[in-house]
Amino acid sequence: MSVYLFNNMRPRDKKKQDAIIKTSIQLVNDLGLSGISISKIAEDAEVSPATIYIYYKNKEDLFTKIYIDIRNRMSQASLQGLDDIKSIKAQFKSIWYNFFTYSLQHIDYLIYREHFEQSSMMDNINQEEFKLFKQVTSLFKKGIKEKIIQNYPLPFLTAFAFIPIITLLKFNSEGLISMDDDLIHQASEIAWNTIKN
Repeated sequence: MSVYLFNNMRPRDKKKQDAIIKTSIQLVNDLGLSGISISKIAEDAEVSPATIYIYYKNKEDLFTKIYIDIRNRMSQASLQGLDDIKSIKAQFKSIWYNFFTYSLQHIDYLIYREHFEQSSMMDNINQEEFKLFKQVTSLFKKGIKEKIIQNYPLPFLTAFAFIPIITLLKFNSEGLISMDDDLIHQASEIAWNTIKN
């Protein structure tokens, strides 16, 4: 019997797993992905390395599962209250606003995403599995078909619509601007004006 299988038969501890995840995110955000070992994560999380292997096969499995969980959480938050009956503009602005406010409250998640998405581990991720990706893709395709959104490749539209969020959050964290609720709504309007037909 392998060590991994043996460890997976041991009882799991939610608090320990949460500590592993929280510590991993913090270390990646501080040091990047390459300079972190399982032993370092274990030390900072105050668990044994063997405990980490109860939940994850290896470091890559740990980092990947954290990334997928973050993406799913962001998807759920961004699509909260979305009404398909509303106009394409209203749906877009709802998604944009929700994504921004969630990222503002969980800036550590967004920083982790940036690190992960610049790594080779991203090669094993299928973007189409995420609900937010599916919803935005569907919305853009419908908007293009109805000539409400400009007819450009979807990655092009996504870049102009959503990538500025990262810059705005960075400026906010640096104190260059203060993204209050009113300014977030205004920013979502500017993002819409960038892609609308």
